[in-house]
Amino acid sequence: MSKSRGNVINPLDITQKYGTDALRIGLVIGNTPGQSLALDENKIKGHRNFANKIWNASKFVMMNLEGYDAKKAKLSPAHKKNLKELEKVSKEVTKLMDDFKFYYAAEKIYHYFWHTFCDKIIEESKKDLADPTKKTGVQHMLLKILSTSLKLLHPFMPFITEEIYGQLPIKDKQLLIIEDWPTNK
Repeated sequence: MSKSRGNVINPLDITQKYGTDALRIGLVIGNTPGQSLALDENKIKGHRNFANKIWNASKFVMMNLEGYDAKKAKLSPAHKKNLKELEKVSKEVTKLMDDFKFYYAAEKIYHYFWHTFCDKIIEESKKDLADPTKKTGVQHMLLKILSTSLKLLHPFMPFITEEIYGQLPIKDKQLLIIEDWPTNK
């Protein structure tokens, strides 16, 4: 960006147009050390779409939690595999954050949430939610993945993640900003 070329992006205008969280994650993803950040409005627009994806996935999970009882949840091998993968991603994101590789940590959780959770796990779980024998296990898995993903996304997109986390039916929860980090358990 250059003032003389007239291609400067005003963060206040972008925030009003696409949201603060979209701007924040747009400033982090792709911002590798030693490189100039190629930031344009289309990139921020894409991250606004990601914020919409987070809302929609969260609404889907919350809509399907009716009758959920964590004590009755029976996880199938597929559910356990998905939760194991979440644990692996959580550890990788934590390691990247500890190493100050925020750009890579943001990319990793972005891709996991959009491509693994939304595109695969949610789509595959739709048929199991209709089966009463599998429903509680699916509900448990979806709620666990969503809540953990929100914790991992929180440093990059604090406003949307805090709002959604506040609506989740989790006992003894606190504000997301002071919740335990997923790998601290």
